[in-house]
Amino acid sequence: MHSSLLFTVQEKAIDCATLEMHPEFDSEKFNEDAASLCRQLLDKNEATRLGANGCNEIMSHPWFRDVNWEEIIADRMKPPFIPPKDVNAASQSEIGTFAEDKKFHDTLLSDKDEAVYDFWNFTNHKAFAAEVIEFLIYERETGEPLLPMQQNVSCCCIII
Repeated sequence: MHSSLLFTVQEKAIDCATLEMHPEFDSEKFNEDAASLCRQLLDKNEATRLGANGCNEIMSHPWFRDVNWEEIIADRMKPPFIPPKDVNAASQSEIGTFAEDKKFHDTLLSDKDEAVYDFWNFTNHKAFAAEVIEFLIYERETGEPLLPMQQNVSCCCIII
């Protein structure tokens, strides 16, 4: 059998299994909350699937009851599991985003809207926090500190 034809047959078999099979969760390996989480995430009806109304719906599931999301989001807590870099999963661009992300991405500001912000000296605290976290992650991963800008330097940080 030609390899591209074999791949197409395998894809169709996987699609069929995805649409028609109902996974079972062995109680020796899955407690009730874990099984519930998996069942709801694998719901074939996208309108009733856990997360269809946003990521907070997933974060609120009982399986995550002991998770401190604020600490994780702020990158102040080490995750209990870090997957290897070679995870066999689709990229974010292939998966897409949550519905609430889409409404922000689809919002366009007119020139008149932009003009309102021309002389506004406001810093979005979430954007600032995200940038600080990004720099802290960089420092943790590289072991190199980022230093504040020195006089007569054209960039905001210096890597030593």
